[in-house]
Amino acid sequence: MSPQKASRPARLASLVALAALLVVAGLVAVRLAGRREAPRPPAAEPPPEGRRVDLKEQVRHEEYREGRLVASVRGDTFFLGPDGRNHLRGAVEVVNYGPSGDVRSRLTADEIVYDKDAVLFTLTGRVRVEASGAVLEGGSFDHDKGKGIFGTKAGGAFSSRTMTGKAAEIVYSESADELRLDGGFEVALLAAGRPGEPVVLRGRAFTYRRAERRGRVEGRAELAGGGCRGRSDGLSITAAEDEGSVGSAVFEGGARVVLSGPDESVPERGSVEAEKVEVSFGGGLIASAEADGAVLLAVKPARGPRVRVRAGNAKIDFDPDGSPGDWTVWGGFRADPVEGSGRASVLEGESAAFDQAAALLRVAGAAGRPAVADSPEARVEAPFLTVGPGEGDLEASGGTVCLLKPAEKSRTAGLFSPGQAVRVTAERLVFRGGAGAASFSGEVRLSADKDSVLAREIEISDVAGELRGAGGITAELACPASRGAPDGRVHLGGESVVFSSAGRTLSFQGRSTVRLGEARLEAATVTAVLGGEAGTVGSFTAKTDVVLSRGKYEGRAGAASFEAKTDRIVLTGRPVLTDEEGGSARGDKLTFDLADDKILIENEGPGRSTTVVRS
Repeated sequence: MSPQKASRPARLASLVALAALLVVAGLVAVRLAGRREAPRPPAAEPPPEGRRVDLKEQVRHEEYREGRLVASVRGDTFFLGPDGRNHLRGAVEVVNYGPSGDVRSRLTADEIVYDKDAVLFTLTGRVRVEASGAVLEGGSFDHDKGKGIFGTKAGGAFSSRTMTGKAAEIVYSESADELRLDGGFEVALLAAGRPGEPVVLRGRAFTYRRAERRGRVEGRAELAGGGCRGRSDGLSITAAEDEGSVGSAVFEGGARVVLSGPDESVPERGSVEAEKVEVSFGGGLIASAEADGAVLLAVKPARGPRVRVRAGNAKIDFDPDGSPGDWTVWGGFRADPVEGSGRASVLEGESAAFDQAAALLRVAGAAGRPAVADSPEARVEAPFLTVGPGEGDLEASGGTVCLLKPAEKSRTAGLFSPGQAVRVTAERLVFRGGAGAASFSGEVRLSADKDSVLAREIEISDVAGELRGAGGITAELACPASRGAPDGRVHLGGESVVFSSAGRTLSFQGRSTVRLGEARLEAATVTAVLGGEAGTVGSFTAKTDVVLSRGKYEGRAGAASFEAKTDRIVLTGRPVLTDEEGGSARGDKLTFDLADDKILIENEGPGRSTTVVRS
């Protein structure tokens, strides 16, 4: 065997191959040394059973090539055993030297046994092979020169600059350049100078092809290190260029990968479970993970809540320090935030993508099936949802349907009863959980039973106890049934509206209107006061340029007021009553009695009088 200078630190497969070659070379040298003694007569009878023959003691052999020492062999005894095989026993040492006389490899064992053709070799008793900075140790090893196989079934350990490990069975095939470990094994990879913990592989069996740097673990496969711990039925790996770490790993069959962080001092940051999980590494730490089939992703990013996501597929990227970063899921998913859930505690959709820099989770529904955000407070359905960045923050767009669920406290700042479910439709919805506020825009409709509010925009503030609407408002609310309002409904409108829970007032601005049965009122402002039950109008007032029409009569005044219990609308501020025929009347107060179909024109002062007109 001619020595060669290693181009880089020896790898495990290289170690085993070198060990096999040096054993062959060393034993051939021993065999030749034995043949330099006088040969046995060819016609000699076989030795008696159990008898040692051709005994040589204190064997010392050196082999030279072109005047240079290339190998030395030492042993206490050399003999031909009763099995017809050559034995070198006792403090056996085989050393190979380089061109400059440096030791290239060293083998020590209690005994080396080989056949007469020097094809089959057995090394037993404290076997240790050192070659190119790597060490192989065990109780016994076999080498089949013809098949190019070197291995053991008695257990062995190995170490190098990039690998350490042990296995119950070790087999190396020179022709395939393949290493096989079986019967349970453990391999640790960490190149010198690499930061962090080593990557450790465990399992029942391991096959590694050196040329491809690819390995396969079967049976209770485990990988630990590089910022994660994983297990599965089977595991395929690709080693890094220097074989000091794993470049990628594919877990298959009941896979579970725990995101452990760069070292054991860092709390777990989540996990990925699936039928298949493919992990990529960079800089010695996990860089990305992609999962397929019945995925369960549990992750705590640096920003945002910890979530549990079930999906068809998932992919998660990691920051340079191994902490979870952006992630995406698709193929249908359901997400259950386990902390900081706010309003959106459950999410469902076709796909979702988490942006860590913005702390936003963007969700999309499928064709004909919207995305859903559901919580004890509300259920939101829309083609697109965005969750974050604050706790309870949620945006929905593309046509939204929202159900504000019944609760002890009204979801609409007291406009509707807290015991009622309120349905909201809008083009866009925004919840701001931190401020306790919700806003809706684009053809907004709030409805609870028969009550409703329509607007271009509506904002609800739980903190301020207010509901605000803009862009043209129409409200239909309950009113005590009477002859004036036989359906028990009142319709109010304006350019904008503010509802205040403190005074239970609904204030309309900008050419406001009221329709109560056959009566229609217009004014610059209208303020309605809700009665005992939320959503029921007990009274209202109107100011500035008031116009009230009912039947053939029209009243104009500076102000107006209505009391549901009297069923009367009273106009004040220089009121004027006109009819279709052009007649008119004036007074200090003009009262439309809706229940009795009467109009009262009152004048106050010394000449106080009241005129009654049948409407």
